[in-house]
Amino acid sequence: MMYEIKMAAFLFARALHKTEEFRLASNVDGLGAFDDMVFRYRLKEQEVWKTCFIQFKHKKTEGKIQLSSLINMSGDFSLFKYFESYCQIKSKASTDHNLKHCGPFDDFQFVIYTNGRLEINSTLQGDVDPLNILSSGTDCGKYITFDEAVDTKIFTFFKELSEYKNFLVELDKLFERGTIEDAEIDKKN
Repeated sequence: MMYEIKMAAFLFARALHKTEEFRLASNVDGLGAFDDMVFRYRLKEQEVWKTCFIQFKHKKTEGKIQLSSLINMSGDFSLFKYFESYCQIKSKASTDHNLKHCGPFDDFQFVIYTNGRLEINSTLQGDVDPLNILSSGTDCGKYITFDEAVDTKIFTFFKELSEYKNFLVELDKLFERGTIEDAEIDKKN
């Protein structure tokens, strides 16, 4: 909780100096895993608005964030959990009263902000940080994106989830008919 308070103060100070106008909210209901901070801002001398949905994850120890924690179905760094929240926000963006105040979905950015280090081979990016207003610390402006060629386990995880979902949809169609044979289930498998 103290980490969130310090980050809110940091974003407030940063916004006072780097933006033309901004809105800052914390612990917003209905945003799932991205509820810690919503930061809507317009940079000085630009007419472009951005809305960051931020989840703060402070690590007390210097241990690295394991790859397995990224591809688990739950946990602090579960990409599935964040993807699920992203999908919920996307589906409600044009109809939810609170989300309408955040602007159009195209203005949204989703951030997991942590002081932790990843154990995987993904390299830090940072020459042109798309979220430089959030940048701080010794790796100022550094962020990680995942690459399909390097981060194959992460991409395989989401591909398998998609295939599993399609399998369940097909099974559901069979169950809706009311009669189902084991052979039909085996054929779908």
